[in-house]
Amino acid sequence: MNEKELKRLFISSVRSSHIANNLFIPTSVGIHTDIKIKDEGYFRNFDLIIAVIEKRNSCDIIYDSVEAYDNYLNLVMRSGMLTQFAKDENCRIDWIRFYPVELKSDNDVLDKRLPNQILNAILTFGRSVIVLDENHSKRAKRQGMLRLIPATIIGYTGIDDRFEILSVFDRFVTNGMFNIPKRKLAKILFDNGIKNKTDKIYQCIANIQRINQKLAFSELYNDNISFVKEEVEFIQNLINLQVPSEKKLMSSLIYNTKDNKITDYV
Repeated sequence: MNEKELKRLFISSVRSSHIANNLFIPTSVGIHTDIKIKDEGYFRNFDLIIAVIEKRNSCDIIYDSVEAYDNYLNLVMRSGMLTQFAKDENCRIDWIRFYPVELKSDNDVLDKRLPNQILNAILTFGRSVIVLDENHSKRAKRQGMLRLIPATIIGYTGIDDRFEILSVFDRFVTNGMFNIPKRKLAKILFDNGIKNKTDKIYQCIANIQRINQKLAFSELYNDNISFVKEEVEFIQNLINLQVPSEKKLMSSLIYNTKDNKITDYV
């Protein structure tokens, strides 16, 4: 079938809870759960965006699992898009989960664009969902390639609007574009004579990382940047720091290496 027909059947499957082995995308709409499906979502970068809104009364942050922690951290890392959606839907930001979906009908050729689309979804939303038509699904299962792909794969069964989960990529990527390994940073600081308050230094650099990521998202998708109050205060505090100019850094590097001999590198 063509992509338009595959998309229609998949939307019907989501709304009817006709996805077998589904422990990944909540599809049951009720008093406490709502599902929004956006066609050609997020500046037409994705075939579908599924937004799941799970309502609850408690505001307490409970880290009862790695997945729960990642979901909360995601609120900070991707606050811009989540805040705007929360305003549009009149809901709390921690009720929202996004699932970007790429559909591949049997009329489509699976080529080098697919890895780019998966990477785009992970960088933007932290996860990726690929929906394959019947023949693509059979071929993927036969070739044993499903678990090699960092995306959750859903296949069409060929029957009505029935789909099935073929594989689940259960890692939720919170640091989409930049990631600072804490242990490596601590070692680098130690090797450079900095032995105190490494945790605080790491947190400062992590804040800069998060701000930089938001700027990168804005550049990629022409999206508005949303800084929380604490981030604004952090940026304002940077003004008080004495930052050496690039010219001074260049002079310092040249001066500190002026006595080096060519034999030092042989």
